[in-house]
Amino acid sequence: MTNSTPILTILAGGGNLPTSLAASAQAAGYTVHVITFAGQPQPLAMPPVASTHQFPLGQVGHVLAHIKANGTTHVALAGHLSKPSILSLKPDATGLKLLARAVIRHDDALLRAVTGFLQENGFQLITAQDLIPGLLAPKGLLSKAKPTADEEEDIALARSTLAVLGDLDIGQACIVHNGAILGVEAVEGTDTLIARCTTYRAGKGESTHGGILVKRAKDMQTDLADLPTVGPDTFRQLATHGYRGICIQANRTILLGKEECIALANQHNLFLLSE
Repeated sequence: MTNSTPILTILAGGGNLPTSLAASAQAAGYTVHVITFAGQPQPLAMPPVASTHQFPLGQVGHVLAHIKANGTTHVALAGHLSKPSILSLKPDATGLKLLARAVIRHDDALLRAVTGFLQENGFQLITAQDLIPGLLAPKGLLSKAKPTADEEEDIALARSTLAVLGDLDIGQACIVHNGAILGVEAVEGTDTLIARCTTYRAGKGESTHGGILVKRAKDMQTDLADLPTVGPDTFRQLATHGYRGICIQANRTILLGKEECIALANQHNLFLLSE
């Protein structure tokens, strides 16, 4: 008699999302295994799971053999990874074949190659939003504060900038202030972007407060992994550095701890716009 319990392996990066996904998957009846990657950000406070193993990021063949051996039926990608150089990956033979499929080694091309590879090997891909109710940001103004007319123009500028940059596979976030793009998210992540642009804002000789974080998914990216994510720490960073608010993309942005995010926005008079 075959075991009908679905078995999920989470390929986990850093942050709280893999933790929330593991807990929700177990509550939904999955047996959960977790794979992390050496030298990469690690998930925070992971609950007890069936197994946890770590592999070098480039050892794709070893990862594949491992998840086949434990009977995995479903795979999810969750959490953030640092972007390594090709040389530092030291890929095995299977990893080299996977890299060859992504002729343009941009994030989106690599993600599509990885997700396609997993599906071709018989695994069903699921996402955090499949298992965590209300994970994606709903549309609307979610805070008491709201952007001014000038700030709405800034948001429009940031949206159009990210749309162009997304086609080049550059970043999911930018900071806009008084009609100028102060910075675009690179490999350093959103928190560092927020801090970095505080300096640029002050350098313009203007107020040391203000500015908007705008985050959106790239138009052509897969929704199976790497959707833009914000959480309570994002709002704490914005408040600490004197920003005015944040605009995110409705239904394509992961809003971790939604109620806490809204409470923090209201506490610090930040606007939270999802559109």
